[in-house]
This record gives sequence, C-alpha cells and structure tokens, in this order.
Amino acid sequence: MRIVSLLPSATDILVALGAGDDIVGVSHSCGDQWTVPKLTSTWIDKTASSAEIDQQVQQATQPLYQLDIATLEKLAPDIVVSQSLCEVCAIPSGDVEDAIRTLPNSPILIDLSPQRLDEVPLDFAIVGSYIGREREAKNLQSRWDAIFDRCYLKYQSACPKIAFLDWLDPPFAAGHWVPDMIEWLGAKSALAQPGQPSYQSDWGDIVGSDPDLIIAACCGFEETRASRVATPVQVTILDGYQYFSRPSPMLMQSIAMLDLTIGNWLAAT
Repeated sequence: MRIVSLLPSATDILVALGAGDDIVGVSHSCGDQWTVPKLTSTWIDKTASSAEIDQQVQQATQPLYQLDIATLEKLAPDIVVSQSLCEVCAIPSGDVEDAIRTLPNSPILIDLSPQRLDEVPLDFAIVGSYIGREREAKNLQSRWDAIFDRCYLKYQSACPKIAFLDWLDPPFAAGHWVPDMIEWLGAKSALAQPGQPSYQSDWGDIVGSDPDLIIAACCGFEETRASRVATPVQVTILDGYQYFSRPSPMLMQSIAMLDLTIGNWLAAT
C-alpha cells in the first residue's frame, strides 16, 4: 500500500500503527527525518518572529499552503490522509479533494479532524481500518487508555486553574483537546473550554482569568524557540511542535508532560 500523509499528526498515527514504510510522501511540516518527497510548501516565513508570522497569516490574500500535484500524481498513492480542522496548520482536505479528482488512480482520501480529546483515538481506528491494521489500532487504543487512566483526576483535590496558550505574540488560548486534557487531570481550564476552538486573547484577559499557572505550547514551535518570545508575565514553556498541537499518539506524551508540569508547580507552592 502506498500512503501519502499531508499533516504531522497523520504521520504520527501511521508510524504508530506500523505503516511508516508504506509512506511515500509527506508534508513539509512532518520533519527532516523523512527522505520521501515533501508534497506541500508554504510562502509563510517560518523563521520570522511570532508577531510577524501572525501578521502574515492575518493579512494573507492567497492560500497559505501549496500542494505539489505533479509529484503526487507520480507517486500514485492508494491513500491520501489530510485534515479539515485548521487552515492555518496544514493544507485543507477540501483543496486536497479537488486535487486528487484529477489523478488517474483515484486514491482514497481520509479526512482527520478531531475536535475533542476522546475523538483522537477514534482516528486510530479509522486509519487502521483503511490500511488493514485494525489489530494495531486496538493495541494503540489500549496503550492510550492505560496512560490516560493512570492520571485521571489526579489533581482534583487541588484543582489548579490553568491558562494554556498555543501562541504567545499575540497570545492565543489553546482550545479543542487541550482543555479536555487539563480537566482530565482534575485541573480547571481558565481560558478555552472543552471543545472550544483556540482563540486570540490578550494579556489583560489572561491575567484577569486568575490562573494559578500559565502554560504555553506554541503551535509549530519547539520549547527553545518559544522561550525566546517575550511575555509580560511568567509563562511555563513546553514543546508545541511535537506535542499538544498534534492530535495523534503524541498526546500520550503530552498528558505526561502536563502531569509533570502541574506536579512540579504544586510541589513548589
């Protein structure tokens, strides 16, 4: 089977299901470790500052991402995995659907767009069913359940109030599955609520939400890069490139990181 993955979270899922060797093309965001063709590109200057990147996105008069249709046709995939959750994060599945209609081999398009935490492992089963790895998907679900069950309502007695951000300049409140993760641990989300999309905020509202702890995992930014963004208040920085922003098996490590961060904060107070 020949698979093209057009977003990092799908690539994570495919690798976790043991189908990494079946991947013949990926997105430019999937990482330099992939030697297969990169089928997407963007004109956004990702070396720019957080504020400059946000300005480029807000003022965009053309699609943020481009799909290399000629290379996609040469690869002749059986399956293409895309998303319709966020037009800022990856090429939308609608654009991909339009493109693959022109391909002579008519690949299957899988659209992964989980909104909530409990919808993420459902995608394991969906992908597994399409690529003939149902058993691996069940095993992955079991690992997910074991990791999340160990920390369920762990901090319910203390119930710390957490403001979680997925961008710093300007600040964005992290939504979708992140508030679910916070509440799963027994804490309270001070900003976005479960199922609510991420939204732009300001430091006055963030401070005004009276959080015990402010955490940021900036989408697309590793911890070191995000740490260079100046903030008017103290913020605990986590890796938002590999973790938190990817609705994939990486959330199993993300919940462990969030657990450790809250535990360390409680121990220090």
